[in-house]
Amino acid sequence: MKATVLRALFMWLVLFIILQPIFSYIDYLLDLQVKANTSYITQKAATEGRVTASMKAEVVANLKAVGFPENSIKITSGTEMILERKQRIDVYVTAPRVNLFPYNFSGVSQPTQYYGHSSIMSEYLD
Repeated sequence: MKATVLRALFMWLVLFIILQPIFSYIDYLLDLQVKANTSYITQKAATEGRVTASMKAEVVANLKAVGFPENSIKITSGTEMILERKQRIDVYVTAPRVNLFPYNFSGVSQPTQYYGHSSIMSEYLD
């Protein structure tokens, strides 16, 4: 009886050790997806001189396809007006971070959002 209980507890530990790196990799890929979409929208905004609604909708659709809730994705930029050539465009994208880790090994709390920031010089020509 004692061996069966120990074996059952050991199996949970082994399962936990196997799943933790997989969850960490999924978390990394989601973070990378937010940062890649931030870079993408920033590069598209450079030629337009601003971030347009269609660009925001495209990035929201991309992140929604990965599994982020559509209503909680926030895309902000420095201004809504067209910026002339050689002016800086900043774009920020935030999305909620799902808690994938069943146990927190450190005493520090995990971040609650994925965050992407990118900046580029405007290339808009009138």
